[in-house]
Amino acid sequence: MKERILLLLSEIEDLNRRQAGIYDKFNQSWERYQKNGDYGHLVETAFYLNQLYSGCEKIFSEIAGVFENTIDDARWHKSLLERMRLAIEGVRPAFINEDTFGCLNELRAFRHFFRHAYDTDLDPEKVALVVKKALRLKDLWARDTRAFKEFLRGLVGD
Repeated sequence: MKERILLLLSEIEDLNRRQAGIYDKFNQSWERYQKNGDYGHLVETAFYLNQLYSGCEKIFSEIAGVFENTIDDARWHKSLLERMRLAIEGVRPAFINEDTFGCLNELRAFRHFFRHAYDTDLDPEKVALVVKKALRLKDLWARDTRAFKEFLRGLVGD
């Protein structure tokens, strides 16, 4: 189990590094959209919002695999996110808090729309609301992952 915990720690740290790069690209595309209103920059921003959530979900899946198995029902995306806000007594603390959950749930819903939209234009006002959640998420995610990594380090005695 120690090796699985150490691997999970490494995966969280790697994701955080990768998310920082996505945030940089996301911020640049959003700034370009705000300056010139070019629809292509709005789509680019939406793509990075999609990537931000997908990265978080990858870690959620890894955590579920290490501590409580995987989720295999039809609503697994939402179920997995909801599970991450739960503390499981004797197993693990909650990975995210309610504020983080709220931001991530908005990104999850947007990602679903973005991936499945056909012949639909993005609404700049709706994208702006999701952008606001993503920007708020950055600090919340850092706080939550820092606390969870401390828990993991405690499990392996580091």
